[in-house]
Amino acid sequence: MGFDPDTVIGGVHDRFPSTRMSLLEAAAAGEALPAEALDQVLTLYWKPVYKYIRIKWRMSNEDAKDLTQGFFASALERDFFARFDPAKASFRTYLRMALDRYTASAHATATRQKRGGTSLVMSLDVDGADLEPCDTAASPEDLFHREWQRQLFTLAVDEMRDLCARSGKDLQWGIFESYDLAEGERPDYATLAKRFGIPVTALNNHLAWARRTVRELVWERLRGVTSSERELRAEMRSAFGQRR
Repeated sequence: MGFDPDTVIGGVHDRFPSTRMSLLEAAAAGEALPAEALDQVLTLYWKPVYKYIRIKWRMSNEDAKDLTQGFFASALERDFFARFDPAKASFRTYLRMALDRYTASAHATATRQKRGGTSLVMSLDVDGADLEPCDTAASPEDLFHREWQRQLFTLAVDEMRDLCARSGKDLQWGIFESYDLAEGERPDYATLAKRFGIPVTALNNHLAWARRTVRELVWERLRGVTSSERELRAEMRSAFGQRR
């Protein structure tokens, strides 16, 4: 995926939407999290967790999958969200540190769970995950961050594709896919405009709409797994290429 975090989406200085109370704020207030909220956490974080375990703990595919399932099952059964303190770390950092503690203390016999025997409501496509490039020379922490970014944008682009299909915006999706998701060298605007039979100005407008929409989808997903507007802004900067 050829995302340039600044030029593709518009940079980290774009205006952020107003923040509603996040799901983690609801947890801190003692409110029960609905199943869809927990699913947001699982959907965004399972692949970074899986790959982090593979690299840092040198686990096999099967052992890493079992540990990933075990970690989330354990987290969801305990006061995992209630114990999160946003004054000490971001939720992403808190989750990774909790993962370290869980993995370090887990015995092989305790973590080898039968597939489907946990409380997870999603399947882990680890075969597909293993087919993706994985830089084993990077630190586990950097790998976790990159996989988080990759998963965040993969989910946003998938949502964007579905949105365009539902709303009759096939042209906008085709332009976005041809330029921002191009493999290798991107076509110039004039060539792309000619391909789609539209003026370059219209091409610019369609790309701008698509980029705003992807950014909003990223923001909306992060809103559900951050504790405040401050953390949301920081995670947006981190997602678009500015490490804290």
